[in-house]
Amino acid sequence: VAATLAFDELTTRRRLIDQQLIDAGWDVGASGADTEQVRQEVKLGDGTRADYVLYGANGKPLAVVEAKKTATDAQAGAEQARLYADALQAATGQRPVIFCTNGLDIYLDDDVLKYPRRKVYGYYSEDSLVYLIHQRAHRKELVSVPLELTIADRMYQLEAVKRVGVRFSSSFRKALLVQATGTGKTRVAVSLVDVLMRAGWAKRILFLCDRRELLRQADRVFKEHLPGEPRVVVSAATADQRDKRIYLATYPAMMKCYEDFDVGFFDLVIADESHRSIYKKYKALFWYFDALQIGLTATPVEFVGRDTFQHFGCPEGDPTSNFGFRDALAGKYLAPFRVIAFTSQFRDTGFKYSTM
Repeated sequence: VAATLAFDELTTRRRLIDQQLIDAGWDVGASGADTEQVRQEVKLGDGTRADYVLYGANGKPLAVVEAKKTATDAQAGAEQARLYADALQAATGQRPVIFCTNGLDIYLDDDVLKYPRRKVYGYYSEDSLVYLIHQRAHRKELVSVPLELTIADRMYQLEAVKRVGVRFSSSFRKALLVQATGTGKTRVAVSLVDVLMRAGWAKRILFLCDRRELLRQADRVFKEHLPGEPRVVVSAATADQRDKRIYLATYPAMMKCYEDFDVGFFDLVIADESHRSIYKKYKALFWYFDALQIGLTATPVEFVGRDTFQHFGCPEGDPTSNFGFRDALAGKYLAPFRVIAFTSQFRDTGFKYSTM
């Protein structure tokens, strides 16, 4: 695609980057003109010029964008963008988030929170950047936040929450939980949401289900254990609401409206029955939102596909936490099942019209 377009840097900025910023809600001036939100060719104290600087309402820089022509690797501008961030931080006291792009690929670098540079679908909105910068000073160590035992109190549930906390604290952004049906996956998810919110790691959460009945069950659990957090079930009638903390949706419902949200809107995406959801068209949801991701599945480890482990950054067969059916039986959390052989007239002799 880059070779086909072969845009120079100026054309890349006017035809691609400007529009991408506009799509994210930024006020971009025509033909390189400055606006209150977006200034271009910003002269810095060291004499260099930043391609774009995105400003917040307080006049401080929220992000710097380094642009390259389409045929150049977007990451080629990463070091240059870091130097721009250094200069802006020295001048204003606030270090901006770093984006580098060639108009086709966009990379985000937040060296304060110490995540590896990552490819993102688009640019954060002003509101999402404000919260990202807010996290730098206010988020707590996850291990220091006590767990609320009224939400989840079984040892394997507490261990799952702590394992995810350790993983996220180690600069990973994805985790996979395997837990037998009936052992409280949703409670573990709600406990994780509670911890991440109280620690300042997450402001808005998206919980995805593959069936409406599971959605209703999840809604009831969130209502029972986090009654004070505004939540909404995403549908055609509610898709425009932006003032909630917890968003619950089926995959088909979210697919209809996900691009109405900016890529940084959610801080955490939880995927129920993740072994089924990350394939085909639903995978777009996980590409689009630049958020921490947690996969939940009741499928035994040996039946979880390799792609599921790869997507959540886990070695094959080694999820972040695993509490299977045999573990639940050993702990007497579940009752064993019995296989009953049965037959029927149809299977034995079939049906005849004359005997009906």
